[in-house]
Amino acid sequence: MRFSHDPHHDGSPDYVSLHEDHARLRVRVPGGADAVYAHVVEDGEAELIEGEQEYSSEGVSWYTVQIPLLAVVTPYRFAIVRGRRYIWLNQAGAHDHEVTDDGDFRLITGPNPPSWVPGTAVYQIFPDRFARDDDSLDPLTEHPDWAVPRHWDDEPSGSGPAAAVEYYGGTLDGVRRHLDHLADLGAEVVYLTPFFPARSTHRYDAAGFDEVDPLLGGDAALKALTREAHARGMRVMGDLTTNHTGDRHEWFETARADADSEEAGYYYFTDHPDGYVSWLGVRSLPKLDHSSPALRERMYGADDSVLLDRLGGSGHSAEDERLDGWRIDVANMTGRLGAQDVNHEVSGMIATRMREIAPQAWLLAEHFYDAGPDTRHDGWHGVMNYAGFTRPVWAWLNTGPEGVRYAATHTSAPLPTSGAAAAVRAMRTTNAGLPWRVRTHSVNALSTHDSARFATVVADPVLHAVGVAAQATLPGVPFVFAGDEIGLEGRDGENARRTMPWHRTGDWDQELLDAHRRLLRLHRSLPALGAGGLRWLDSGEHHMTFLRSLGEQVVLVHLANGPHDERTAEFQDLDADGWETVESAGRVRARFDGKVGVGAEGPGHLVAVGTRRVG
Repeated sequence: MRFSHDPHHDGSPDYVSLHEDHARLRVRVPGGADAVYAHVVEDGEAELIEGEQEYSSEGVSWYTVQIPLLAVVTPYRFAIVRGRRYIWLNQAGAHDHEVTDDGDFRLITGPNPPSWVPGTAVYQIFPDRFARDDDSLDPLTEHPDWAVPRHWDDEPSGSGPAAAVEYYGGTLDGVRRHLDHLADLGAEVVYLTPFFPARSTHRYDAAGFDEVDPLLGGDAALKALTREAHARGMRVMGDLTTNHTGDRHEWFETARADADSEEAGYYYFTDHPDGYVSWLGVRSLPKLDHSSPALRERMYGADDSVLLDRLGGSGHSAEDERLDGWRIDVANMTGRLGAQDVNHEVSGMIATRMREIAPQAWLLAEHFYDAGPDTRHDGWHGVMNYAGFTRPVWAWLNTGPEGVRYAATHTSAPLPTSGAAAAVRAMRTTNAGLPWRVRTHSVNALSTHDSARFATVVADPVLHAVGVAAQATLPGVPFVFAGDEIGLEGRDGENARRTMPWHRTGDWDQELLDAHRRLLRLHRSLPALGAGGLRWLDSGEHHMTFLRSLGEQVVLVHLANGPHDERTAEFQDLDADGWETVESAGRVRARFDGKVGVGAEGPGHLVAVGTRRVG
């Protein structure tokens, strides 16, 4: 399907400029129009605001519309009028029929999220499996009473009762010793899954929030890691569960011991002390009740609260020892139970308090499905974009064995398959619900500690590199789960939590590692890949082609999972010339002569950079 002749608008700086009480919007319309209107709804009443033609060149016209900024969120879409026919343009694309408000573009007023986020790359570390204090392969001689010790080269058993207690002995000092690897890869954010004391190696069953688990090296190890990361220009992000604690948490033990205690109001008791609501019925994970003002204050309201303390709220940590953000576990379920739903209040309060204490700290929400409705206010800066990136890319590229578990779902459903055009439709539809600034502050993950490994999903290093190219070039932050860059495998979220084989570099997929290095650095070096807009050009069964643009820089990206005939575009379709290929791998080809042509004899990817000449 060709999109090059569709009208276009996105939330990037090339198309939106914000002023004190209004926004100036630009629309690109190939072939021109009789009129262009912005459709805005204020206080429940819709209005069509007419724009004016800015200029026209080589068959492409640009229109400008000025709209008022509303309180918190301003939704809008465009009506492009030709004769008596309308083309409606929203975030999902152009439509020849009336559309609902759900896919509208949305501007969130108020302070912006941290500007450093879109241009960075994240490296996720599951501390127990990344590195020990040294690279000794001796069997573990000391371990907690709840743990089942494993040798470093043992494969995790996978989903089942033993998964949470398999103990490999990785530490935060182990992470610190290998920061060179992250720097060489091009990763700039060290994201650690939970580091609080717990009775599992995943540590989402926190037993307290006041200290770092001694098994990981304690507070001193986290401070040393953060200091060294900051000295290298890196940032460190923690992982906090706002939906539940562990059943050994001091709050929960106090709540069970005294029904009249403040802490008893932190949880949902159905029959005190033994009847309580827990995450998905898992008894060791009692659910937190955010209707409690005392819980809110203790978790994220007070300067010395759990969330704010390590961002510098209490003043106890030196500046170079503070975290640079939080990933919020189970953010989509936080504050929700049955008829009760205070999720937006919680995310709004967290965002406000974080901004007051640490204006440049990143607030990233775990969200498994359609995150749009939870992001249309001043709350989460971004989400784990499983719906808008991971699952469409998996569906397009997966060629692995049967039995691989679907990404981040509690189901045994098989992996779906789709062509590239269907994957593009899925991405356009699901991301239409996200405000642009949320999308650029969300992450593009191919694997996480909650999913199978992408290497197992695709079972082909060339296709794997195509996926890395997608995560480095589509809007969002590239997100690498430790070990993906060397081809680690895993059939489900538990089995995927494998150890890094530091002592067996001969087993690493060096070509895949090099592809990660090149593409992550490309993402960092080309501003259009961070903050730039997205315009789809073409898609078919085996390919997708799109542009990213910011100011004078225009980036052409072509991704293919198999052979296809050459697809061509006129130079005026791309608004740029002077093209130079800056990254290419696999069996793709491109030409930039009288027209732009891209094709493939097999899977591969290509990135070219041009200079804007119109628009």
